[in-house]
Amino acid sequence: MSVYIIGIGGSGAKFLEAVSYVAASGLYPEDIQTLLVDPDKGNGNLRECENTLSIYRKTQACINRDNPDNNIAWMIRKISAFESGLWSPFTEGKVRIRDAFKYDSYPENNAVKHLFDVLYTKEERDTDLKEGFRGRPSIGAGIMSLLSQEQKNQENWETLISKIKDEKDAGKAPKVFLCGSIFGGTGASGFPTLGRLIADELDKESLLRDIKFGGLLMLPYFRFTPSRKDVSEGKVFAKSEEFILKTEAALRYYSTKQLKFDTVYLLGTPNLANLENFSTGGQNQRNFPHFLELYGALALRDFLLTPKPNQLNIVTIGRKDSSLVSWDDLPDRNEVRSKLVTMTRFAFAWLSAIAPDLDNIRKGAREQQYIWYLKFFRKVKITDTQELDTFKQISEWVENYLTWLGYIHDKPGGEEVKWFNSYNFWDSNNKSLKKERTNFSKLVEEIKGVELNKILEGLNDKDIGAPKDGTVGLAKALYKAISQI
Repeated sequence: MSVYIIGIGGSGAKFLEAVSYVAASGLYPEDIQTLLVDPDKGNGNLRECENTLSIYRKTQACINRDNPDNNIAWMIRKISAFESGLWSPFTEGKVRIRDAFKYDSYPENNAVKHLFDVLYTKEERDTDLKEGFRGRPSIGAGIMSLLSQEQKNQENWETLISKIKDEKDAGKAPKVFLCGSIFGGTGASGFPTLGRLIADELDKESLLRDIKFGGLLMLPYFRFTPSRKDVSEGKVFAKSEEFILKTEAALRYYSTKQLKFDTVYLLGTPNLANLENFSTGGQNQRNFPHFLELYGALALRDFLLTPKPNQLNIVTIGRKDSSLVSWDDLPDRNEVRSKLVTMTRFAFAWLSAIAPDLDNIRKGAREQQYIWYLKFFRKVKITDTQELDTFKQISEWVENYLTWLGYIHDKPGGEEVKWFNSYNFWDSNNKSLKKERTNFSKLVEEIKGVELNKILEGLNDKDIGAPKDGTVGLAKALYKAISQI
């Protein structure tokens, strides 16, 4: 069966970043396909997400090369892009709402034109939307609603519905999961509109009752201060002081509608993170990772693991202390902690010991100094092209993951995140990684540490699938050994 994950807008993109790391840890029961929805194709959050997913796919392909039945949890799940991987609600040339609805084709005193003037201000009608819906759900909902009228121009949309139907006809049980913010523009408009369109399309042939359909709504969890220039120029943009009001209005709207989702998750936090760099859109709109996005990725896990409910199920989660985020606040604490601790220890071991040592050997250091190297590099050398490419790929993923993990420990809204002792691998002042291998045993406060050198000395190729040698064999053996601590 297939799992289709649709990330809508900036928050949807940040959610999919977190999904990639939870998938890497082996916490998902199935492979997934992703689709990003955003009118702002140059959005910094979107580009960061696409880069993260690309790094995941390349690393996953390296680790599972020649061995599709890999028996370690790390990178066992595939994340593939659905079709092009990115869908924009705009057809070519339509970047203003007045263009999308052919506003200028109506006579001056036409009733339709007057209604349009009532619904949208002149600024909203004239705003260039190539950088998103500027925190205006009313604009986004209008544009998104055109999807049902212009399906011939929306290849991703048509293909998604067609594939879901084909899988159901073949006796499979596809799952669809949407994520977006409830307080912005693209997510707030795209979540209900796309959700309704997908549900209505599937319901036409009585398919919805057999398909698991869920979603995640991100409530406000950050705020920002717009630049004086944006304010003085009268630009249309999201205003964080309106987030709570918009959220309340949206929740009231949802309470009066018959949602066709099986399960909807709601996530928010009372302590809003301050975004330092405000942008109305484009490549500069790039938010730092937030711990709530990991909760979102775990909500997806819950959706995949739980059976289809008989009626709409609304799920929230709480924590004991509004100023603290601990392991006890995570769902399925023991399993989640075990998988994330193993992956984080592996990443740090690779960053602080394996990568620098392999680099030294590549530059001419004596191989005999490294017992583990002699075990895994009998038939190949780290200087071989394939081995070097794999080494660089794993190292890129490791640095990407630990950087993401460091940011979500940076007290984004004032809360102290106490999952890991991040100061042992993350310099929060300089936003850079630390690489002292002696810090390995200090990464997790609640779990007794083991010295990294002892783990390296005891590495072997038992109980790992082929290939057992080279960079992949070494990575799998290291992961296996750490998982057994």
